[in-house]
Amino acid sequence: MLRILFNGLKFSLLFLCFSIIGYIFGIYYWQTFIRFPCPSTLIPMTRIKYSFYDHFQYRTKKTCQNENSQLFLTIAIISSYERLLIYLPSIFNTWILTTTIDIEIIIFIEEKSLISEEFIENFFFELNKNLSQYIKSCLYIVKLKHVENNYPPQKKSFYAMKFIYAFYRQKTSWLLRLDDNAYVNIEELVKWLKSIDHRKTLYIGQGGSGRRNGSAIHFPSEKYFCMGGSGVILSQSTLIQLGPWLDHCLNNEIRTPHEDVELGRCILNHVHISCTKAHNTRSLFYHHYGPRYKFGYDFTPTIVSQALIIHPINDQNTFQQIFTFYIRLKQEKQYLENNTSLKKLINRKTYGIFLSEVTFDVSRDVFYQKIDVRWRSYLEQAVRSYIEKTRMSWHQRSFNWTLVNGKFVFGYYRIMPTYGLEVIVEVLLTAYSVSIYPTKVAFTQQRFRMNQPFTNKHRFDYREITDIKTNENIYQLNLIVISHNKDEALIRLINNYENEVLNYPFRHEHFTLTILYFSQKNQTTNRIANLINDLSVRYMSIIRISIINQNQTSYNRGLGRQLASQLFTSNQLLFFLDADLLFTGQALDSTRRLMIHQLSISSCAVYFPIIFSVFSNRSVVHNNSIINVNSKNGLFSIYGFGNVAVRKKDLDKIGGWETNNHDWGMEDVNLYHRFSDPSSECYVFRAVEPGLKHYYHKKMCNGIANKAREKMCLDADAILIGSQMDMINYLFSNTNLTI
Repeated sequence: MLRILFNGLKFSLLFLCFSIIGYIFGIYYWQTFIRFPCPSTLIPMTRIKYSFYDHFQYRTKKTCQNENSQLFLTIAIISSYERLLIYLPSIFNTWILTTTIDIEIIIFIEEKSLISEEFIENFFFELNKNLSQYIKSCLYIVKLKHVENNYPPQKKSFYAMKFIYAFYRQKTSWLLRLDDNAYVNIEELVKWLKSIDHRKTLYIGQGGSGRRNGSAIHFPSEKYFCMGGSGVILSQSTLIQLGPWLDHCLNNEIRTPHEDVELGRCILNHVHISCTKAHNTRSLFYHHYGPRYKFGYDFTPTIVSQALIIHPINDQNTFQQIFTFYIRLKQEKQYLENNTSLKKLINRKTYGIFLSEVTFDVSRDVFYQKIDVRWRSYLEQAVRSYIEKTRMSWHQRSFNWTLVNGKFVFGYYRIMPTYGLEVIVEVLLTAYSVSIYPTKVAFTQQRFRMNQPFTNKHRFDYREITDIKTNENIYQLNLIVISHNKDEALIRLINNYENEVLNYPFRHEHFTLTILYFSQKNQTTNRIANLINDLSVRYMSIIRISIINQNQTSYNRGLGRQLASQLFTSNQLLFFLDADLLFTGQALDSTRRLMIHQLSISSCAVYFPIIFSVFSNRSVVHNNSIINVNSKNGLFSIYGFGNVAVRKKDLDKIGGWETNNHDWGMEDVNLYHRFSDPSSECYVFRAVEPGLKHYYHKKMCNGIANKAREKMCLDADAILIGSQMDMINYLFSNTNLTI
């Protein structure tokens, strides 16, 4: 009897103990994750009914109504108060718009912040008000108690997983743990996950084993963790098995500060699986290691079209460009699928699809712009196709040479509104002899022209440009010429300026001429100085001259141009010209109007006109400034960058002219490349301008120390000796030569 009473008492004590422990455990989770309002003791609990979503301060109210529904995918995003201000608008405006009702998104942040609660509330509700009608999935924000904003966010990550385990382990098929600066291709991710059985124990992502030169992560050989930034996916089975061990792992098994490594260790130790190590996980869960994170430059179309998740993305514009890319890619696939005659082109990748907008800008798109890395994969594909066709053609004709490879060298593109895209590229081709011994190697440069028409109907969006008072100082085009040892050319330029500008009073308020002259103090110098001074007295506000004593400062064109630019204010327009240039007033008018128009709609613009270079006196009689533009008299110098129109502050922003270059050339090429760099965020224009002609002069290539530059100088000089037809006529008429 006593034994029965003792057992009963023992059972009661155990029941009481477990009840207390269960109550404390429940209160702990209750208080850790969400703040339920405490009801008054006077109100019976049965009379209070709360929805799960009512306990969250920030949520998309209209879409958070599927509390009892089974979810396909739950996305847990690790963020913070400060990062929400940067990345929440990007998420709201891009990939979340493609989610469906069976997807739920939870953003986890720390408990407290220095940012006022009112500001965060207004910020979130303003976003929600504008976009909630387009969002189908439920999104809400969880403030994790006792969690601070530390990096790496180890505690935040584990607490987020505890929350998911507590409330979603029986509700969701898949869990995606994500960083806030990652882009998710929702449609392709869902399609991919539906091909996998969520009932299996799976831990999916881009497998990592630690940095090569970093500290050890203490993982067994051939075992991997999933890198957190580019996405970690857990199946329902894995989540259920992992949940009970999260506290134990956080408190007892941590060996590194990396939260993704430690989550992987917890899964490895207690679920006994490691991250998948498939060959394509790097492309599916793409993590970029480069210095920049811009679409088109680091995230190329090939990368983006293959990826399910892309990380990291550091600005809202890149989010928007990738979002636009996916929309256009989907539209193109639908278009091809709906046109049976185009079915064979379904795998064709067009090189125009990455453009964020297909809108026409009259001052930008009619001119050729430099091709950047965004085109590379498409150009390489075109080059490979050309090489294969040429190799087959040469083989059929029994040529002694075969093409081996080709390398993209240079190129431009433009948009033609009545047709589409036009691309011009130059490729360096390598050929080997196949039946000549010893084997010879030859290099040749080939120019390609490619066109892609607009496949869909398009329209023009108009934009109004406010009236500009073009007589203001900032709308003058200030011509700048640097001269040294070219007195004859300088006199010709001054006479040209007098004929084309000074003789037309309406151009006086539109143009000025500044000459920086490196003086050698001789009789010719005095004659030029007197000529310029005479004109500057008559036109005080239009012409000025600055003379530099060459005995004190040696000639350097880049230095001269930089010194001359300092004479102007930041908003003034500068047009740097070679002393050997001949120009028409119409060409100056066009250049000025182009710069005014473009800067009225763009933050930065620079114009490198493609000028007409006149052949030597052997081919052309230079008896006046009127030289017809045709292939007999000269050619357009596509590689010349010495003449450039730019706003002063845009020149300063990229560092100005190179001032330490005392050898021949390259200071203009250097400037062009810096403006063409994506970091400059500047439109670079190239357009053929027949009204700008470069008067031929013999290039002084002797004494150039740099052999590569000496060769460039000699090549540039040789190409202007005469046309190909002149050379052919010379060869046939010269009886001393044998062919």
